Amino acid sequence: MARLLRPARRRRADRGRVSADAGSGLLPAGDPRPFTIRVADAALDDLQRRLAATRWLRDPFQGSWDFGTPQPFLRALCQRWQSQFDWRAVEDAVNTHPQCLLPVDGIEIHALHQRSDDPQALPVLLLHGWPGSFLDFSRLWSPLAAPPTGQPAFHVVAPSLPGYGFSSTRPGVNAQRMAAQFTALMARLGYPRFLVHGGNWGSLIGTEIARQFPQRVLGLHLTSVSGSAPSTDGDFPVSEEERSWLVDHAAFPHFALLSRTPVSAAHALNDSPAGLAAWLGEKLHDWADRTRGDCALDEQRMLETIALYWFTGTIATSMNLYRELVTAPPRERYVDCPTAVSVFPASVAKLPRSWTERLYRVTQWSVHQRGGHFHALEVPELVLAALRRFAAGLGAA
Repeated sequence: MARLLRPARRRRADRGRVSADAGSGLLPAGDPRPFTIRVADAALDDLQRRLAATRWLRDPFQGSWDFGTPQPFLRALCQRWQSQFDWRAVEDAVNTHPQCLLPVDGIEIHALHQRSDDPQALPVLLLHGWPGSFLDFSRLWSPLAAPPTGQPAFHVVAPSLPGYGFSSTRPGVNAQRMAAQFTALMARLGYPRFLVHGGNWGSLIGTEIARQFPQRVLGLHLTSVSGSAPSTDGDFPVSEEERSWLVDHAAFPHFALLSRTPVSAAHALNDSPAGLAAWLGEKLHDWADRTRGDCALDEQRMLETIALYWFTGTIATSMNLYRELVTAPPRERYVDCPTAVSVFPASVAKLPRSWTERLYRVTQWSVHQRGGHFHALEVPELVLAALRRFAAGLGAA
């Protein structure tokens, strides 16, 4: 199998503007261009001015999270952003890894592309969710590409979803379209077959890749499952676990807001760094694992995400993906490729295994004791172990 996974050696005729599989249904893809993150000094100065000029709310809520992001938390987060957070250090750390911009389907997709020195390495596509970014996987890039002896190695591709970070987008780019775009991206980078890891939007997009291009996907590793409950027509038995999922899944107030008019709120969030920090900070706090008291994400990790959204000005286009989902929801179809599911206790959505197996060929099911929505930032060692175990199982099959 490893021989099939090596990047195809390109002939001169294959250097055109179409991906390596012309006629296979993949979208047009151009040549990748090297990319380095460098925010303008003027943008850093502007951020400082805006943070200093924040008009703070009067806080009659006594710091309670029950009403949203409390002022004491937000003030501390913004103070750190203004006086201690070093964006240039973030840039320098990320820029030690190769990145590229690649035109696909009329937009440009940004991706971190870390090749392994191991000739038997497996390509893996790491797909993030909202409100995340390719930085979610920063603690996995090197361990995946350069593992300890005896562990599987990976060629790592961690793109920014269209409309997120440094990737552009346009109306109509939904999960189904992104599936084709990322499959074309992988082919253009030299990976005709690959693993997919994803959670949240990454789970939905990865699932769509497996549905549209099953011959491309060696396996799916998902940290949230894209699926619904069985039809409620008539009576059907529901276990306690399944009943709990139905209750939890009904409580997503942000979904209703973002799926209708995402741009209205985005005007304010794009204008105020404190406002953006309040909106994203609430999600980063509430959706992370807090089963042991403190939030599993520290201020540094939160600010890396918030700052990326701020400097790229992508809060509106990132939230628009919710509207795209409502406008063109994907049709559920069985995924007949090896699928591993990692379940984290504080994950926003945990589809029961009994329902998951209606939709996926599940070959690995891991229940973890720690972790939440931002699994790769919170418990990267658990994600890494699950991915390695899944890859090793595929190699033995």
